[in-house]
Amino acid sequence: MAGLKLRVLLHGATLDLTLTVSRIEELLPHEEVIPDYLEALERAFRVSVYQRNPIIVDERSMVILDGTHRWAVMRKMGYKWIATCLVDYRNPSIRVGRWIRAFRSKSIVDVKPFLREFGGIEVKHPNEIRERDLAIIWCGKAYKVHYEHIEEAYSLLKNLEGEVSKLLDSRPTYIPDIVSLNAGCRDELLLLPPTLSKEEVVRIALKGVLLPPKSTRHVIPARPLGINIPLKLLAKSRIDVKSLEGILKQRMPVMVKTPIILERKYEEIVLYFM
Repeated sequence: MAGLKLRVLLHGATLDLTLTVSRIEELLPHEEVIPDYLEALERAFRVSVYQRNPIIVDERSMVILDGTHRWAVMRKMGYKWIATCLVDYRNPSIRVGRWIRAFRSKSIVDVKPFLREFGGIEVKHPNEIRERDLAIIWCGKAYKVHYEHIEEAYSLLKNLEGEVSKLLDSRPTYIPDIVSLNAGCRDELLLLPPTLSKEEVVRIALKGVLLPPKSTRHVIPARPLGINIPLKLLAKSRIDVKSLEGILKQRMPVMVKTPIILERKYEEIVLYFM
């Protein structure tokens, strides 16, 4: 694959990155988008002249791991190409986590009658909930929702998210799965999706199935930022990837001390193109 190749040394391992451009129509999303966020991002792109940061893509399957909203916006706006950072998804340093849905509530609500509509439930202690469980944590109790297969779990998740939003008159905040599951007390309800495997992510994307937004939280130990590829270049029907490689080599990356807050907080290794 042509492009600028970078090797990042991790603790006892390496991560290879290839900075290049990919045809938008050849990439495969695995999640739906959030309409409000998509609209805000489109407004930002319409006043920009660059794609600042590449999206992260599995080099073997061409499944988008991070950057679905940017891909969707650029596709909608008619761009032919998008700047990508290709990685080997099989690398064990790349992990798949989950985004927990946190809902604020002004009053205590009994969720058991509501959950019975979704089939079998099992009441547990929050500490008993595992990564593959679909569950709600509320007022110190966990309600595990049974499912047969992972696609069914995420269909249930989408319905649960909508129904909880109506029940509590609250929209969710998406928080990383590193929070304590002993939260979800008094005024906060947590909705936990099951964590997907890498194989499931690829299989679902190759089938053309889209999971709900924020179904996966991909933890990439290093990422390039600030590559600033001109959008007018990405609108062309054909691109000389070799010439793009030359452009990138003129601005070699600098390793930035993290955590750092740019458009969001980055705790992974950041390779910033100066």
